[in-house]
Amino acid sequence: MAQQENLDLLAETLGIGSLQQIYEEVAVGSFRADIFCEYIDGNKVVIENQFETSDHRHLGQILTYLVGTEARTVVWIAERIREEHRAVIDWLNETTPLEYAFFGVELEVWRIGDSVPAPRFEVVTRPNDWVRRQKERNRVTEMEDYQRRMEFWGAMLARVPSDFALGVPARAPNQGWMKFSLTGEDAIPGCGIYCYRLLGKNRVGVYLSLGRQDPERTALWLADIAGYRLVDGSAMSPSTGEGWEINRSQLLQFFVTLDADAMDETDWPRQHDWMISQASAMIQDWRSGLRADVMRLIDAS
Repeated sequence: MAQQENLDLLAETLGIGSLQQIYEEVAVGSFRADIFCEYIDGNKVVIENQFETSDHRHLGQILTYLVGTEARTVVWIAERIREEHRAVIDWLNETTPLEYAFFGVELEVWRIGDSVPAPRFEVVTRPNDWVRRQKERNRVTEMEDYQRRMEFWGAMLARVPSDFALGVPARAPNQGWMKFSLTGEDAIPGCGIYCYRLLGKNRVGVYLSLGRQDPERTALWLADIAGYRLVDGSAMSPSTGEGWEINRSQLLQFFVTLDADAMDETDWPRQHDWMISQASAMIQDWRSGLRADVMRLIDAS
């Protein structure tokens, strides 16, 4: 659920604009919220992702997360939302201040022929005037951030050298990240190098993604490749700065980060040059033996 494409689909379905600054398993007292993120305007969102039918235990957890994280929007996802829980969500929407919003969402997985299964979100309950409120709330911020994203990545593409070792997009993307493709003999399906920006954290970064991997096998693999620059600080994760991480979706990634304000256009050259240099360092490591080790990890599966 925390994969960006799934969150983008959920945000589009709910009409809540871009979700960013994404964290998983956020501690709230003795509980852990599944997903915690923000709108582009900084308002906080908690997403509780439950298997099977909604139950009272998860309802209690959701209310705990609401208070513990100071969130203003709560999204409860389940295979089926019980009628009594829909009634509770409706009551919360009717009785809490207007800045709060509660959603009940049912998840389906659709597959057409031999296509890859894809999620489909069905919103079963939401604030009555949500669409109107969100259109008014997001119109200015969405347009501003849309333009800034295009300008940010466009300025970076202009600085990429002509002999760059990675494949670059044909145009600036309208999202918080941009992918550099591994091409030719460097390519492995599911692997790539990504640049991203986190406005709320004043951070930009670069990460190498190795696709979905088994956590236990990955732990042994990481211990076995300790000679590469990429595994310096391998116990670290994006929440502490940089290093290897395998997330709940079993996506294995290596992050490096830089404290920077991506809205400060005067600082863009420094940020872009840093990201280009980090991506270049990663492809050098890739060609110096890391690719062969990644193939060994994949073949072991």
